[in-house]
Amino acid sequence: MRTTKFGMIALIIALPVALMSFDMKSESANGPAFSLSSESSTVNWKGMKPGGEHYGIIEVVNGAIETDGSTVTGGSFTIDMNSIICEDLSNETYNQKLVGHLKSADFFHTEEYPEAYFTITKVQKQMSAKDGFSANHLVTGDLTIRGNKKEISFPANIKMDENMVYAKTGEIVLDRTEWDVNYQSKKIFANLKDSYINDEMIVSLDLSFDRK
Repeated sequence: MRTTKFGMIALIIALPVALMSFDMKSESANGPAFSLSSESSTVNWKGMKPGGEHYGIIEVVNGAIETDGSTVTGGSFTIDMNSIICEDLSNETYNQKLVGHLKSADFFHTEEYPEAYFTITKVQKQMSAKDGFSANHLVTGDLTIRGNKKEISFPANIKMDENMVYAKTGEIVLDRTEWDVNYQSKKIFANLKDSYINDEMIVSLDLSFDRK
């Protein structure tokens, strides 16, 4: 009888301790979340053709990053495709003509698809260096452009402290035809001669996220 009472008392004492321990583990498994600082975040782009290239920026309008307290585990961000800016053409007429063409159905069809999206599916710690850019992670995720979703991976230099997450990439080379951006592609259209535009479009990311 004494043993039974002692066992019940021990159980009553131990149960709250066990529950407290479980709660602490659950809480520590999920670190703080961070929201995009749109003022400090941009996508840089570059397109090439025989004899020249154009480049500029696109705004990142919202996003969030998930962490486990020490590293990034997931997240997503949205790109405003109507915010395309060309930085290399000083002539305003030619500049706006190019930007209008990029927004048209020939390219990103922003009237129908005003936003592009990237969703992180995996983040791996991995040291690498290329063309003077050093990275400490390999990021994998789904990039959606013109309603087409494709998985991509790229090295990124990710820094994190208790107040912010900062992520920067080198050049990410994308085959635009995989997202149905087919205008003057040699892969799609024959006999273009020197009138083609390179299938490779190059982007780089410079993103900041503040703790929520």
